[in-house]
Order: sequence, then C-alpha cells, then structure tokens
Amino acid sequence: MRTKVLMAEFIGTFAYVAAICGAALLGGQVADGGLHLALAAGFTFTAMCFALGGVSGCHFNPALTLGLVAAGRFETRTAVPYVIAQVLGGLFAAGCFALLIDGAPPQVAAPMASLANRFGTDGTFPFAAVLISESLAALLILLLFVGATSSGVPTGFAPIGLGFLIAALHLVLEPISHAALNPARATAIAVFADQQALLQLWLFWVAPIIGAVAGGLVGRWIND
Repeated sequence: MRTKVLMAEFIGTFAYVAAICGAALLGGQVADGGLHLALAAGFTFTAMCFALGGVSGCHFNPALTLGLVAAGRFETRTAVPYVIAQVLGGLFAAGCFALLIDGAPPQVAAPMASLANRFGTDGTFPFAAVLISESLAALLILLLFVGATSSGVPTGFAPIGLGFLIAALHLVLEPISHAALNPARATAIAVFADQQALLQLWLFWVAPIIGAVAGGLVGRWIND
C-alpha cells in the first residue's frame, strides 16, 4: 500500500478530531446548543473528503472502513492499516490540544474529560440508549456512504451529504453520549481524558462497528 494513502487517512482523521477538540474545548462558552461543534465536525469532514477523497477514499473512521468491507467496497487486508492510520491521526490531534489547553484557565478552555464519550455518568444516557443510538448513527452513515457512491448517483455530492449527516448526528447524540460516531475520535479523547473514559471506551468501538457493518450489508443489498 502506498504511504500517501495512509497519510491521507492520518491527515483527514487528524483534521476531523482537531476540529471537534477546537470547537468543544475552546468554544465551550458559545451558547448555541452544540451547533458550533456539529458544524465544525460536518464541515471539516466534507472539506477533507474533497481534499483527500481522491487519494484514500476519505474514510477517516475505523467503523466506516469496516462497514465498507462488509459492503464489499473495500478489501479486508487493507482495512487494518487504514484503522491504524486513523487512530494515530486522532491521537496526534488530541495530543496537540491536550498540550494546548494544559494549564489554561477554565474560562478559556474546557478540560479534555468534558469531551470524552461516556454512558451512565456525567449527565449522559444509560448503556442501552448509547448502544442503540451510536449503532443507528453508524448504520445511517454507511447507508449514505454506500448509496451516494453507487453507480447511477451523480458524482461529487457524497462529501456534502456526509457532512450534513455527521453534523445532524452530532446535534442528536451530543446529549446522549457526547457523540462518538467514530472509534478513532473516541479513542483519541479517552487517552487524554481520564480512567473512566478509557474503561468505557470499548462501547464506542463496539456500537459504531455493529452499526457500520449492518449498514454496509444493508447498503450492499439495496444498491448492488
């Protein structure tokens, strides 16, 4: 596999996680119900798709990569290097922001732990609600990705649709689980948050992957 393909996934995931960190940690005083965070996530994903989609296919999400394997759109042997590049990109972004906000006063920057994905604590919803919502969100992302990149669909519009969907899902899931949607994003934040976030991290791999694989299979059945 060419190095530039994996670098594209690294950069795209880095940008996506960095946008979320910046909006959430430095824009926490914005009273808009999380709209700025949702727009940052959606717009950045769309921008990176246009910038790097021609290189790597713009996954930027381990669940999306595995869902595309289930959909028959991606080779299994290529999935592992993609996932590694995505996780490393997310970790690098979160690490940069952890250094940036270290020692900053609370009125300037929120702590990294405030962005961690959780269930059953910290005002988030219980386990079952998070499992269902994160799984369904990943399923919808895969359905859109597979459908928008199928033959007969006008080309060039998939990044826009995906950006809108990711923004909408962020608005819905933020009060439920802090909107993981992406295991690489969840891992990156958890590593720099606290022990509880790390202990609960497994769900934010399992739920999106279950939903993504289901979405990939359904999308394959509908579109192929």
